[in-house]
Amino acid sequence: MADGLVVGLAVVVLVVLIGLRTPIFVALGLSGVLGLLALDGWRGIELVPLALNAQLQEYALVAAPLYILLGEALAVSGLGRDLFAAAHRWFTRVPGGLGASAVASSTVFGAMSGVSISSVAVIGRMAVPEMLERGYRPAFASGSVAASGALAMLIPPSLMFILYSSITGESTAALFAGGIVPGLLLSAMMIAYVVGRASLRPTEAPRDTEVFDWGQRLRALGAVAPALGLVVLVLGSIYTGFATPTEAAAVGALAALVMTAVLYRALGWAELRSVLTSTAAVGASILAIVGAAYVFTQMLVLARIPDTVSDFVVGLDVPPWVVMVAIMVVLLVLGCLVDAASLLLVVTPILEPAVSDLGYDPLWFGVLLVVNLEMAVITPPVGLNLYTMKSVVPELDMAEIFRGVAPYLLIEAALLGLLIAVPELATFLPGLLS
Repeated sequence: MADGLVVGLAVVVLVVLIGLRTPIFVALGLSGVLGLLALDGWRGIELVPLALNAQLQEYALVAAPLYILLGEALAVSGLGRDLFAAAHRWFTRVPGGLGASAVASSTVFGAMSGVSISSVAVIGRMAVPEMLERGYRPAFASGSVAASGALAMLIPPSLMFILYSSITGESTAALFAGGIVPGLLLSAMMIAYVVGRASLRPTEAPRDTEVFDWGQRLRALGAVAPALGLVVLVLGSIYTGFATPTEAAAVGALAALVMTAVLYRALGWAELRSVLTSTAAVGASILAIVGAAYVFTQMLVLARIPDTVSDFVVGLDVPPWVVMVAIMVVLLVLGCLVDAASLLLVVTPILEPAVSDLGYDPLWFGVLLVVNLEMAVITPPVGLNLYTMKSVVPELDMAEIFRGVAPYLLIEAALLGLLIAVPELATFLPGLLS
């Protein structure tokens, strides 16, 4: 059987299994194993334990459960409430102030957790009911939180960058640095949209009548100073060379546990058990997907699919930027069907060599890919942020949530265009810090 036909059948099996709602790691692993068996018989199957062992021993992956632990510890601390309150005191005078506060607090929480659904759950639980109580339209309120929660994927420490690093060998620290400017720019674009829409349609976001003096604002900042200090501790230890990203994750996780227990007094035995259980469950599921995806990509490598794709892309008689735009469109479509982590793990080994052969920086492509995955988590039918938003505020209608995030997809697309037109937005800071 021709290699291309085998790969095509394996992809069909994968799609069917996903359609049957089989766990993604089972779908990836089973289709990969069947493909290896068809390509190289039992010798192909012998690659499975070797592939699993090689990938799961990757040192960069140790950081993943540690950053998850950091985020889970902060989720039970009450920090989300303090972040939103502090942002509200600073944005109260602008139109759509509560929406802008939600984006700002999601930005800061994302800089600590690295997991988008944690950000949506923590900030959404505080911000959306408050906005609804003050007369905000459900679509406006839910959209601002569900979309800005995805900033955790781009602003370091990002779980997506850790996974990309484990596949490509790119420096995790450099990828973190590459996400800072685009992440802050995207946050500013979202806040500008919230303020602009509230100005043009004040009935969707009634003006806040509360007034806060400078003392109240500064005290609110003081309440979140430990959290801001945690961001400085984690990122500062990486970029001063004091710690690797993995070591910084361990320090940050320990500091988050201590901060939650001592400063917030919110870490009893029940909370600690919940934090550790959630960390184990999320971490295990991610590592299972990583291992299964690597088996699937080994099948693709055995069939020389990455080389074939690279030769095809380089041989196209079109400008490289046209190829990149086409890749982004394909990723957007795939993101509607597959969760972000699985998509990254499958497409990176195929697309990264082709992008490199076109002369583009793999680090820059990693940032582009993560922005695209941000769109995936707020795109139906599998956008995890949308369902997380519904779970924390059950009275919301899913149609309202879908309608609320739609404009943010255009904002994300605009950022993709900027990154393609001005790659230095992603590459300048890593070059400066290297």
